[in-house]
Amino acid sequence: MDQDSRPVKPGTTWLKKCYDKLKGAFYSLTIADLALGLLCVFYAWAFWRSVHPYWFHPEWTTDDALQQIYPFHKVLRPALFKDDIITKMMECYLTPLHYWLCYFITWLSGNPIMMGHWVMLIQVLLTLGFVFMAVKQLVGVAPAFFAVTWMLHTRHIMQRLTAGLPRGWAAPILGAYLYFILKGSHWGVLAIILIGCLLHPPATLVVAASYGLFLLWRVACPKSRRQYLKPLLTYLILSPVFVLIAWSVVRMPPEIGTMASYEKALKMPEFSYPKGRFPFVPLRDPLQEIRVFGFQAFVGRLYNPARFWNRLEKLEVFGLRPLTGRLQGVARYWRHRMSNVVMLILTLILLLGFLRRRQVLPAELVLFLVGALSVYFAARVFAFKLYVPDRHLQFPFAFFFVVGMTIAVWRAFYLGPGPGEKGETCTGLKFAWPAMLALGALGLLIYSGSGAGLYGTANFNYSSTKHGDIFKWIKSHTPENALIAGDPTLIDGVQLFAERRAFVTTETSHPFYDRYYAEIKRRLEIVLRAHYARDFNGFLSLLEPEGIDYFVFAREKFKPGNLEKVGYYTPFDTLVKELASYPRTKYAYAQLPKKVDLRNFPAMPYRDNIAVVVDLRKLREFVEQNGIDERLHGGS
Repeated sequence: MDQDSRPVKPGTTWLKKCYDKLKGAFYSLTIADLALGLLCVFYAWAFWRSVHPYWFHPEWTTDDALQQIYPFHKVLRPALFKDDIITKMMECYLTPLHYWLCYFITWLSGNPIMMGHWVMLIQVLLTLGFVFMAVKQLVGVAPAFFAVTWMLHTRHIMQRLTAGLPRGWAAPILGAYLYFILKGSHWGVLAIILIGCLLHPPATLVVAASYGLFLLWRVACPKSRRQYLKPLLTYLILSPVFVLIAWSVVRMPPEIGTMASYEKALKMPEFSYPKGRFPFVPLRDPLQEIRVFGFQAFVGRLYNPARFWNRLEKLEVFGLRPLTGRLQGVARYWRHRMSNVVMLILTLILLLGFLRRRQVLPAELVLFLVGALSVYFAARVFAFKLYVPDRHLQFPFAFFFVVGMTIAVWRAFYLGPGPGEKGETCTGLKFAWPAMLALGALGLLIYSGSGAGLYGTANFNYSSTKHGDIFKWIKSHTPENALIAGDPTLIDGVQLFAERRAFVTTETSHPFYDRYYAEIKRRLEIVLRAHYARDFNGFLSLLEPEGIDYFVFAREKFKPGNLEKVGYYTPFDTLVKELASYPRTKYAYAQLPKKVDLRNFPAMPYRDNIAVVVDLRKLREFVEQNGIDERLHGGS
């Protein structure tokens, strides 16, 4: 058979085309592209190294996952949390697209915790991908790699994606919007708004406001009016549909109640600063909030530059002790004034662009920032109807700086032709070296405020063994329909790790909705009184009417000298102080034996250094048969 007449294997042509495209893309890369690409790859590896002990580890998650991940146990066992009001409340936080994506991944993986890790990976990849494409769309590959590195470095944003929670979708939504708006794809923006309504309505509100402002501005300009009038009319026609979809997503069932208004929150100690469960009120000064939450792309609270100078002080080399103290003060002052420095630098960059007659910061990004500020101030007026106000600063400002400032720096210092200018379009070092140096200076500025950005555990702060083996024991030794109560903070992980219903926990004690919180307050008072009950009869009389099967004591609370230190968030702090005001030997807990002895006291099947579990049914039987045996006293 002639060589040229051999049959072509299926897919060969498609693979060859892909190979040719990749080969062409690689050979088109410049030295600047390769240099910043290697930097991005190295930092991505360092980022992975900083979180790999926790990410994709089946025992690690974040504290918020204790609320919003555990309901997915129902994928594998539908009856597990049946008719549980806490689960119903937590499921209300799960937007439709997020819920069904997580449902499918849980079904595939068989583990809700690992599902959270996979969803986090999807959120991270989408975020970085859209950031890369948004910057590349306007200024090329090299600055796009820088922007991706910067986004990975912004720990405050990346750790909001930890465990794949609904809040993590804010990053891909904002990144996708910037890409499509910079690309000029109006249908892409409308698709993102639709998807965002079903994934993360608060971030989508920023997108919708920004896009509306952009269209109004374009229509107001005579030169672009005809081009943008149709997209504006389309957007106005579709807006009621978007509103109805978003409203259907955030609407709560009647048994959950209505959201607390700002006026009501001011009267609720649960929201008061600083001792409340959610210390949101009174709202802080807006300039202070913008300074704290708006510049997290530059300043990281996890970074502590004083450690370096402290090490030098201990060495006492070259008589540096007086100098290091001054340098620490300078570092603190520099970080405190970082917002002023950033705005000054941005102003200078814009001025340089003006002198070069070049638009360095696209109008789309300016109006994105204006849209975010508009939603932020609206959220202050309608708190908490439009989400917590500072959340409308944290994500949008970070994306504005990472995408916008990268583009502005590159355009301002790039020697080649700018957008709309005629001339050579080569991006080699001949034209790019000043822009590369400018990005390097920007990198030093970022480093001065937040260091290497690899500090901490990226909010992987809760493991299945955080409180010993209590969750493993409950999962293995209690019926699937058991109702667990106890110290509300100690049993925070019982729903996720032990896969059992909880009577009430600290993590699920949300005061935002009136009817739900009325029930939670009632339950909290019951378990707190039970935890510090003076005798078993009082202990049982509190818990048995609620159908509770097992109660978990926190041993730490009853150790010598600790009762006078115990507390809880307001308004329960006063109650706890009153309940814990007696000698430690006067509590029902003190009547428990020091060791597990199922033969003589079957009501205490588990005890370790952290927790003690009491079986209420067996305790009732023991009390009725034996009374309170003084030989049991002495628990600690």
